[in-house]
Amino acid sequence: MSLPLMGAILFPLCLIFWTKPSRLLEFLLIAGIFPAASALTLGGLAVQPSLVPGLAFLSYIVLQKMLGVRYPGQTDVMRLCAPMIFSTAWAIFGSLAMPRLFHNQVLVWPQKLDAFGARTLLAPSFGNVTQDIYLLLNVALMVYAAQYLTRYQVSIARMYYAFLVAGWMVVVLCVWQFAARTAGVPFPKTFLYSNTGWSVLDSQVAGPVPRINASFSEPAACATYLAGVLFSTVWVTLKGYRVRGVKPLIAASGLCLCLTTSTTGFATVAIGALLLPVMVVATGAARLLGRVGQLAMIAAVLLGVSGLVVATFIPKAVTGAQSVVSGTAEKKDSASYKERSQADADAVSEFVETYGLGVGWGSNRSSSLVPGLLATVGAIGVIGLMMFDWRVIRAAGWALKTMPGCTECLVIEGMLAAVLGRLIAAIVSAPTIGMPDFYVMIAVAIAAVTRIRMAVRTTGQPALRGETAAV
Repeated sequence: MSLPLMGAILFPLCLIFWTKPSRLLEFLLIAGIFPAASALTLGGLAVQPSLVPGLAFLSYIVLQKMLGVRYPGQTDVMRLCAPMIFSTAWAIFGSLAMPRLFHNQVLVWPQKLDAFGARTLLAPSFGNVTQDIYLLLNVALMVYAAQYLTRYQVSIARMYYAFLVAGWMVVVLCVWQFAARTAGVPFPKTFLYSNTGWSVLDSQVAGPVPRINASFSEPAACATYLAGVLFSTVWVTLKGYRVRGVKPLIAASGLCLCLTTSTTGFATVAIGALLLPVMVVATGAARLLGRVGQLAMIAAVLLGVSGLVVATFIPKAVTGAQSVVSGTAEKKDSASYKERSQADADAVSEFVETYGLGVGWGSNRSSSLVPGLLATVGAIGVIGLMMFDWRVIRAAGWALKTMPGCTECLVIEGMLAAVLGRLIAAIVSAPTIGMPDFYVMIAVAIAAVTRIRMAVRTTGQPALRGETAAV
């Protein structure tokens, strides 16, 4: 057993702030940007940093529950989370039943490939157990965090500010790593990549351009997180919320996403750009169309000016950019793309071969989210997740119309936009979304919706007392 530097920082902090659960959640959101690090190493098992404040938070809340403590909005939270809880229960049941029901009848891609890198016959495995544990912890975090954050004594806006701080930290690490790769500036690899159970791809290049992964295991994972930051900051700015540091973060996160040269990141941003007018119309905020046009013009001018400066003073950068563009365009012809596409096709085949029931949570690893969910939790689990998404979106829409402009609305829109960005990236190219901070972000949005419901029931008026989203 060993305690890396990350753990030496997090464990004392969580011990000091154990009686302040909101601070633990803030630490979790920040620690979520260090998935390639380890807070505690036990043989070949490494504990992710975000699990330390997550487990500390759960231990406090469970103790409170045992003592009979109830939170003001926990009934509303449970109603919103009911489909997700059902899907989780089905996933755990499936992880136990399906590998035995379809034992040796279906070929699957295991969670960790063996030396041959081939599909194996379906059978119960340790992957079912470990994935069940991660799923239970994540959903428990989501439910209990949402319940706790319904307390009016808690500043829910701090959760969103912690997310923005985490976004700025990723930006700093991206620039730092870029300086290290190009100018030899020292970079804390040992601190950031201490998780021995993960393969860290921190030396990839796209032509002459280094691919940046910051504190993540690979450039695509970094781009996925930055896509969430970009979606959130752009949407919050378009909606007119005044939050310090958000507008510069738009440019900074967009630049760092380009430094990753990730096809996943570029595709996610392109999809977001196509969805933006649809979201504007769907939310009934037609006045935002003018702001969208203004933002597009500003972005075009900045890109044009910066491109001209770079082409004039750094000619090699033009060659590098051309290499990145050509590499992205030719991605579909690469061996890795064909392997990923085959993994997704195999996942769909598993869904069909098991009559829509799936092979069980943790039994198969796909390349993208939707085929992976179909293959593991089947039609029943996917329908439950869709019901959960629809219930949260509908409740958020009602809350935004009921109390427009309040702090809770800022949190709802900022967090859900970030969740959407990461979700789109996962649909493009990620087998699952298993990071605790993602579930806490959903919890924060649910708690904000519930607080608005409680305010309406208490006062009967569409306004929160003395709260504003302008900071």
